[in-house]
Formats: sequence, C-alpha cells, structure tokens
Amino acid sequence: WQHVKAYFAPKRDQTRQGQRFQLDECRTWMRLMFWSAREEGLDKFPLFWSWFLEFISFYIDIYQMTAPPYVKRDSAWSIKKDNIGKYLSDNRLMKDIIGVNPLPEDFPQSCE
Repeated sequence: WQHVKAYFAPKRDQTRQGQRFQLDECRTWMRLMFWSAREEGLDKFPLFWSWFLEFISFYIDIYQMTAPPYVKRDSAWSIKKDNIGKYLSDNRLMKDIIGVNPLPEDFPQSCE
C-alpha cells in the first residue's frame, strides 16, 4: 500500500504520478540514501556497509528491476564532495542520471 501512495506522492513530477518508479528515480533515491548513511558514519563499519549495499540491492529491485546493478556506483557517488555540490547547485537535481536508460552491459545475466 505504501508503494502505491509513493507513486501518487504530491511532490512527484505530475507526468510520473501513478506510474511505477523509473531507473533515474531509483538511482536518485539510492544516492541520497547512501549519502545520508555516509554522513552518519555508517560506511566506517565494513561489515554493516557490505550488508547495507546488499539490502538496498534487494529492496530497490521491488521498485525497478534495472536498478540493482547501479548500487555500487551510486553508493560511491557521495564520496566526492563535488557531486554533492553539483546536486545542490542544480536545484537538488541529479542531471547526470535524469532520463538515462540502462545500458545492456549493466544488466545482470539473469535479466537478459
């Protein structure tokens, strides 16, 4: 039920309201999630961080099956302060991933 509520969230782009989450939306969410975890120092615990990446990979697949291959690279996004600065200066948009479709080489074998 919460998934459906999220699909119709008033802050979501009106052209996407009611639709399942797309890859760019999932990747944005993952980057923000990893950034917040990193700010809390959770990346300093290797065992937890490894588990966290696996958990997010499993969880994000519920929303978008093409998203799990991006977990590692999106977890690394917040390491570079320039990425965060660009996100903030771009009015909190991640222009590098908006509208980007998955590349065939990004799919795991099981999705081909």
